[in-house]
Amino acid sequence: MRVKRFVGDTVAETMGKVKKELGADAVILQTRQFKEGGVLGLFGKHKVEVMAAIEEEPVRKEQAPVKSLYPANPYGVRKESPLPMERPAFDSRKGAEPPALEKTPRVEVSAPKGAELNALEAELQSMRKLLESMNRQIEGLDGEQSVWPVPLQKWADLLKERGINPKLIKRILRSVQQNVREEDWGEDHRVRACLKETIRRICNNTAAIQPGVRKPRIVALVGPTGVGKTTTIGKLAAGFSIVDKRRVALITADTYRVAAVEQLKTFGEIIGVPVDVVMTPSGLREAIQRHEDKELIFIDTAGRSPHHDLHMSELKAFLEKAQPELTMLVMSAATQAADLARIYERFEPLTTHLIFTKLDETIGGGTILNLLERTDLPVAYITNGQNVPDDIEVATPERLTRYILGEGDRRE
Repeated sequence: MRVKRFVGDTVAETMGKVKKELGADAVILQTRQFKEGGVLGLFGKHKVEVMAAIEEEPVRKEQAPVKSLYPANPYGVRKESPLPMERPAFDSRKGAEPPALEKTPRVEVSAPKGAELNALEAELQSMRKLLESMNRQIEGLDGEQSVWPVPLQKWADLLKERGINPKLIKRILRSVQQNVREEDWGEDHRVRACLKETIRRICNNTAAIQPGVRKPRIVALVGPTGVGKTTTIGKLAAGFSIVDKRRVALITADTYRVAAVEQLKTFGEIIGVPVDVVMTPSGLREAIQRHEDKELIFIDTAGRSPHHDLHMSELKAFLEKAQPELTMLVMSAATQAADLARIYERFEPLTTHLIFTKLDETIGGGTILNLLERTDLPVAYITNGQNVPDDIEVATPERLTRYILGEGDRRE
């Protein structure tokens, strides 16, 4: 195994040197950061050291070459002779010259015995397994990029704390390395501005509800239980009816929860919005037809488990009758990343927009970013509390970025 030390100013530069000299099969044995120059450890420049190795071809031991004490014979050597040639006598009387070349004695080298070969193969196999194991470990570290230059490490830790996955953390910090000069990495305002711009681009797809013009715009809210659909639909109805002075109707098909139905009916009475309760898909269609004079019709559906096929089939039956123009998947930002991904996968075929709730209940707003990075669906609204109709905001790239980075209490 050939081992060599490489030093550079950045991880990318140093890894480039490794690949250039040792190739793509090089194995990283160790990395570290240190300061070079300066006085008493101060004012030194950050350096990156990488110890890398490459497995070389094993030396073949079947025959060992023998060095000749004389130059090669241009006339050739009779290889069939098992004994060294006799050196002709020098005859001074005839003026004969001694031969310029002399045959090199032949040395027989025996091949390794069977036991030696087995031991050599076992040693090479063991080394190969060790290298493969090290490669797997290095690949894992490279995917997560768990160690960053000192000025950027705190930002990597912040993004991880916010729930952003390693792949996105790497993408975001690579953007910083590309767009902010290395000598400015210690300037927090510069780095934060670059972080926010990168995240803002990922959150760029947003779209709010627009009331219908010649006919009511039908908006259905779907999602799992406990994410706040009923409260969210109340906030939307109050905002459009009281603030925007729009003609609004509410329909609930959530007959599984009596309390939710009563809550919505009471709320409708307070804000002056009619509320219809339906039990079947055909009843839902009839209720929609009764409110053709409205500009907006909001439909509250029962919470459905993404793991329950029957529940999902019932939801599809209601939506097929309602034919909503907008179907908004409501998800809680406090949901774990894996569960959030699973919910999205099951509801995505039915969905046109996204709503994220309970941003005030989590410090892991980055799970939103993990989902937005993989979807083309726009985000319509975000909610951050229980107050109706105040704690709801139209989603914008800037607002989403603020919540993802934990700046939800700041105003634009």
